[in-house]
Amino acid sequence: MEIIPADRYTFEQLTEAYNQTRVDYLIPMPMNVARLREYAHVYDIDLSCSCVAVQNTVMLGLGMLGVREGRAWITRLGVLPSGRRKGVANAIMTELIAQAEKRDLEAVWLEVIAGNAPAHKLFHKFGFRETRDLIVARRPPNPDTAVPPKNIKRVTALDHEEAIILLSHRRKRPNWLNDTESLQNTRNLSALLVELNDGGRGWITYHAGLLQLTRILVEVTAGDPVSVTAACLNVLHQRHKRQDAKTENIFDDEQWPGFQKAGYIESFRRIEMVKKLK
Repeated sequence: MEIIPADRYTFEQLTEAYNQTRVDYLIPMPMNVARLREYAHVYDIDLSCSCVAVQNTVMLGLGMLGVREGRAWITRLGVLPSGRRKGVANAIMTELIAQAEKRDLEAVWLEVIAGNAPAHKLFHKFGFRETRDLIVARRPPNPDTAVPPKNIKRVTALDHEEAIILLSHRRKRPNWLNDTESLQNTRNLSALLVELNDGGRGWITYHAGLLQLTRILVEVTAGDPVSVTAACLNVLHQRHKRQDAKTENIFDDEQWPGFQKAGYIESFRRIEMVKKLK
């Protein structure tokens, strides 16, 4: 088996191999070439640090490494059916961690889908430890949001750069998917500042696509976390009545009931893990 830098392959080759690793995965999440290119851009994937496991020119598996100041992120790790039970995942993990160590980074992060016991066991073997649960949730279009929420005093719309300023002042450390760097790399982000009649305040950032709202994040700056979160979400969905909504890697904290109150349903959970290098 050889471990080859991923930048020696085209995005077409990497996409085909990745999709083959997910044919029987717990949650498939297939990609096309355009989506993988965007993914690499948004999450600062360094293909020279990422790798492909090969035997006799046949790709057996791959893993990608996002690199930012002081930290790295392992993602898109997968083994093709033909490479299972051959030590491929171990070889890829060893190489990705070695690449992070070469760059003198402080920590490596990753997420594992809750219930994926083999992957969870593998990451424990390499010294990763759990930090927190992350929720992936969806909300279908709801005609009830045609009526504006009654407890809203003022709503102020903001553009992409103003949204990034808000995101850079979050009180809790964001996950890699929702890091300020990730969202800065996303095009056409929007935000709403929401003030309630009872003095509650908060803001919401999001990306409005033709059919779906994504990148949905809420920060409460004053008032009850549940009611302010629900109010921010209801304002958003009153303005975008026809779009499906998806939010990824939000925290299982005091705001999650506000998402549920606004009609969000948990799809699945990821477990965030970290390996300290220093």
